[in-house]
Amino acid sequence: MRLSQLLIAATIGLMMTALVAPEAQAQDPKYTRMLEDMVDQKYERVLYRAIKFTEDDKTKKHPEPYYYMAAAYLRIYLSDDPELQEKYSKALKESLKYAVKFVKKDKEIEYVLDQMEFFEELRVAAIAQADTEMDAEKYTRAKSLYNYLVKLDLKDPSAYMMRGFANYQARSKRDAFVDFDVACELIGSMTGRTKASEETGHYRVEPLSESQESLLKTSIMSAAEQLDADGERARAVELLEYGLGLFEGDRSFMVTYSSIVG
Repeated sequence: MRLSQLLIAATIGLMMTALVAPEAQAQDPKYTRMLEDMVDQKYERVLYRAIKFTEDDKTKKHPEPYYYMAAAYLRIYLSDDPELQEKYSKALKESLKYAVKFVKKDKEIEYVLDQMEFFEELRVAAIAQADTEMDAEKYTRAKSLYNYLVKLDLKDPSAYMMRGFANYQARSKRDAFVDFDVACELIGSMTGRTKASEETGHYRVEPLSESQESLLKTSIMSAAEQLDADGERARAVELLEYGLGLFEGDRSFMVTYSSIVG
């Protein structure tokens, strides 16, 4: 199943966030020039400035330079400049890599919360690219993108569910079922189906973003359909039963649910 709904979400996300500068002014004056360069769309200059901060012993532990690296790479990836895209052919993965570092460096969650629009736009871009890789049956490439999404939000059931589906399609059933189990625990904690586990940390209290919700629904449906076709009906039913708590009443989900669960 193609993730057609994600293309709609991507379009909306790009319309809302095209050419956006960081939401909050840089709290440290030495980073304001990167903000100015972002506004002026001088993304290579942002990378040049930011990388020096990430390598300097005095600033390499500060989150903001990593945000600017991630944001500049994302803007390059979304650019319509063919020369820029050719020069930075791995811009999306670089953006994801530095976004993960940004999250890890922000131990007090002081800066991440100001950049939720950025994370949503990055997530939409990664999901769309992973969708392309899945359609081309390049499951290892898709899995690497979903792995970044897991690292961006360790309590994102959609990332685990879709990484599990990529693992399953790549014939890594053991890894797939581990990911499915984590996704179900997270979903269960949101719907009350299962108790939140302090021991495993597999629980979520925050609402899903638009792209996460769309990916979760589609990934459950896609995984369940494939599992059912492969004779893994019990697993397919389990995923759909967990998903029912979130998507009951959604027409496309209920069609899949009825066809497999009955």
